[in-house]
Amino acid sequence: MSDIELESEVVNFVVTAKEQEQVWALGSDDGGLVVVDSNQFEESDVLLLWDNEDNAKAQCRDEWADFKPIAISLNELLDEWIEDLRDDNALLGLNWNDENVCTEIEPVGLARALSE
Repeated sequence: MSDIELESEVVNFVVTAKEQEQVWALGSDDGGLVVVDSNQFEESDVLLLWDNEDNAKAQCRDEWADFKPIAISLNELLDEWIEDLRDDNALLGLNWNDENVCTEIEPVGLARALSE
């Protein structure tokens, strides 16, 4: 993806998330969340987030068949998750799709975009 495409993906995610005042992750009954290895950085985990429930639900198949979309309010994400993710050197993966591709962003970068 070009820099312009990446920026557009982030902007689209932020606009939709702000409209809905929430984002979506995939959670399991035991409290686990879907995390994948980074495609860009060695030794980095990526917590996957979607800007809507339907796109998140579409990924609940194959190895993630036992997971279900869980809503995370923007306030909860900003107040409780961002700092922990940063401290863990984790990234956020926005809108993972059927091609197993997503836009990876640092938690603080997403927090800034959501707070603007």
